[in-house]
Amino acid sequence: MSLIQALLIGCVAALTKIEGGWLGEMKLREPIVTGFLVGCILGNVEQGLKIGAQLQLMWMGAVGIGPTAQLDIGTGGTIGVASALMTGTGAETAIMFGVPVAVLMQFCSTLLMTFYSSFMARVDTEIDRENYKAIPLYHYLVGILDFLMYCILTFVVMYWGNTAIEAIVNGLPAWANNGLKAVSVMLPCVGFALLLNIIMEKSLAPYFIIGFIPAAFVGRDLSMIAIVALAFAIAWVIFQLRSTQGVVKASNTTSSDEWED
Repeated sequence: MSLIQALLIGCVAALTKIEGGWLGEMKLREPIVTGFLVGCILGNVEQGLKIGAQLQLMWMGAVGIGPTAQLDIGTGGTIGVASALMTGTGAETAIMFGVPVAVLMQFCSTLLMTFYSSFMARVDTEIDRENYKAIPLYHYLVGILDFLMYCILTFVVMYWGNTAIEAIVNGLPAWANNGLKAVSVMLPCVGFALLLNIIMEKSLAPYFIIGFIPAAFVGRDLSMIAIVALAFAIAWVIFQLRSTQGVVKASNTTSSDEWED
């Protein structure tokens, strides 16, 4: 990997950190976006998009709820895709390097946030002095420090650690490679299941099945499993409609009886 490529990948990782605070919610941190950008930098856009999409499925359910810390999927996805493209492998390598990086960088982000809390006392002091022009400087300082830390760390890993990454990937035994490939197939399913666990309602399940089957079998003949699932979903929808009609009729009957009384 060249110096310019490592520096550009570092900038991509840094942008995923500051995009929420400085650039708004542009979704630069999503693996499918970082995979595309890293693919452009390393000259393999198609493979970058494919690996990024697989990581996207894996991390679809990785959401921060309340005070819980969210994984740093921006940096993890960037380094994971870059490692896979650099070694000529697939999503298994992206997962092997991306997941630990996502956890480690979230820890580093927590340390940075703790350090930034010391700026609040300075801001309070500036407010007491009515020196309001100094307040935006702390905001810009935080963004610059975030950008530099993420850019430098990613650059160091990509430029000076690429040999170590290739040695690790090439040194893995066959059973470990097979295990990582199996994990790369299973984790997207787990991520999608986590997302459905958050947003799915029981009444919407049949519509999900009806929408999934055409997407899964487009350009191919329907299998018996798909036909049975489709019939089951349609029967479920009919059952829901009839149940709703029964509740409405019962409600109307009760109301009329009360009026007669």
